[in-house]
Amino acid sequence: MTDLDLHFSPQQLSQYAQNVPYQRLVWPSLDQKKITVYLRRDDLASDRYPGNKFYKLFYNLRALLVDGASAEQSRKVVSFGGAYSNHIHALAQMGQAYHIQTVGIIRGHRPKTLSPTLSDAESCGMRLLFLDRQHYHNKDVAQLEGVLAEYGDYYLLPEGGENLEGIKGCQAIGESIAQAFSGDYTVCMAVGTGTTLSGIITGLPENQPCLGFSVLKGEDQLSSKVESWLNRLALNNENLREQSSNRKQAAWQVVTGYHHGGYAKTTPELLQFMAELETDNDLLLEPVYSAKMLWGIERLALADYWAEGSTIVAVHGGGLQGRRGFSL
Repeated sequence: MTDLDLHFSPQQLSQYAQNVPYQRLVWPSLDQKKITVYLRRDDLASDRYPGNKFYKLFYNLRALLVDGASAEQSRKVVSFGGAYSNHIHALAQMGQAYHIQTVGIIRGHRPKTLSPTLSDAESCGMRLLFLDRQHYHNKDVAQLEGVLAEYGDYYLLPEGGENLEGIKGCQAIGESIAQAFSGDYTVCMAVGTGTTLSGIITGLPENQPCLGFSVLKGEDQLSSKVESWLNRLALNNENLREQSSNRKQAAWQVVTGYHHGGYAKTTPELLQFMAELETDNDLLLEPVYSAKMLWGIERLALADYWAEGSTIVAVHGGGLQGRRGFSL
């Protein structure tokens, strides 16, 4: 596939999203239920930055290159992430490719040996600054003002690309699913911040069934967060205002209880389940997002959540570089 480019027009981004392949999964337990699952392979969407991160970063970084802010002194981005952050990894690679200075504010103290993710980021030219967990939780960049002052006027990008620009980029995923499928189907994806889910919802037809599987333990605010993002996005887009007011929240849901202990936590059952799906379908998953989504789909299917003959479109959000944080 031709790689993604920040100089794409929004129309070209939409066209590229439509070229992402879908794989019909071999899945014995769901095959018995006569439920068909297609896995949207966004892990194959880009050679350099696969998954949903490019969509989240597209409009955020494009503004620095294309939309008028092209002076070198303004091409500086500061963002946040953990030791195996897909967001930090993609941002560092894109910064290197497009000559954007990047700074990663990393949760915790600098270890003696960097994780493979952070080592990659540093080798791409990203400067890593470490912030203790308390100040990181509050995104208290004041603790780093002395260091960040060196960068002058920089663009502060929320963790995970969680802003309106990130949501706008993810609309292309929803729009392309709507182009590829018709009739009755349910869209499923893993949810961490709600950014990708919000974008996909707004890209789909009104009241299209859509399930987001939370990968967080005890996170009961994701639904209200997504609803808030949808309302804010509608205020910034006249075409979405009527659609947003008509869209039923019942058509989309954030489902919980399939997190296997919380963010980046696993269980032997999850890893075994993931390994079997990988073997049966000749693909790679990761246990932070995609495997938990697929686990949740199976649990719901076995509980007869879907009728026989149903179709599910599941989104593989990438993040395979994060597999290096686990013994797989």
